[in-house]
Amino acid sequence: MHKTFTLNRTDNIELNLYQYGEEDCDKGHRFGPAVRQHYLFHYVISGVGVLHSEYGSFSVAAGEGFLIHPHDVTTYCADERRPWHYMWLEVDGLVASKIFAECGLSRQFPVYRPNRPEQGADAERCLRQIIADGDGHRLKVLGLCYLFFSALIGNTQQGMAEQHNDKAQHLRKAIKQIENRYHENLTVESLSAYCNINRSYLCRLFKSQYGIGPKEYLLNFRMSIAVSLLCNQHTAIKVVGISVGYENQLHFSKAFKQVHGVSPAKWREQNLGREQ
Repeated sequence: MHKTFTLNRTDNIELNLYQYGEEDCDKGHRFGPAVRQHYLFHYVISGVGVLHSEYGSFSVAAGEGFLIHPHDVTTYCADERRPWHYMWLEVDGLVASKIFAECGLSRQFPVYRPNRPEQGADAERCLRQIIADGDGHRLKVLGLCYLFFSALIGNTQQGMAEQHNDKAQHLRKAIKQIENRYHENLTVESLSAYCNINRSYLCRLFKSQYGIGPKEYLLNFRMSIAVSLLCNQHTAIKVVGISVGYENQLHFSKAFKQVHGVSPAKWREQNLGREQ
C-alpha cells in the first residue's frame, strides 16, 4: 500500500504542509540516498527500520518517528523480517524548526521516542484523519497537522529534562548558530563567544557528544549543503562555494574533497552523469 498526497496550495507562512502519505513497505524496502527541500517526518505504525545519515545510523520502531532535515543526504531502510508501515508529513514554515526542537529532535538526535508509548493513539489518529480527508479540506488538514505535532510534544521524552542541562543548552545554541550562519565567516572563537563559553570548553562538548570538534562539525554541515546545491547542474560551482561560506573557489574545492574524497566538479560529474 502506498498513498501520497500533494497539496495544491502551500501559502501559509507559519506552517506549510507540502505533502503527506502512507506506505506499508516491502521487506528491505530502501529509499535514498536523497535530499529533501523541507522537513520530512515519518511516524512508524508497525515494524522496524533504520535511518542512515552523516550523523550515524538510527533504529526506529513502531510508535516512534524520525525526522529528516532540509538539504541533508539520508537513506532509510525497512527491516528484512519486520518491515515498517509508516505515515509521513513534509512541512516547513516559520515555526517548523521550533516544533521539532520541542519534540527533542535535531540532526544528531533525529528519532522521536515517546515518553509514554501507550499514549500514542492521539498522534496516530490525527495522521489517519489527515490522510482520509485529502486535499479537499485544506484548513482542516492544517489544523490536524498542528494537533499531531501537539500530541508529539506532549508526549516527548527529552524536552523537559534537557531544559535544565547546561551542556545540552550550549550545544543546541552552537548548532543552531551553525545552521543559521554556516554561510558566514564562522570560527570556533566566534561560536564560543556567541555561546558565552570559552573555546576549549566548547570543543570538549562537541568531542564528548559527537566525536569531532566544532570546526569539523561546521565543515561537515557546509559540505552537506554543498552536495544538495550541486545537484542543480545550473548552479555554478563558484556560487555553491560562496553559498556555504567560501569566497575562494580553491579553498572550497579543498574543503569539499576533504569530506567527500573528490572535487565538487568530479562529484557533480559522477552523480549527475549517473542519473542522466
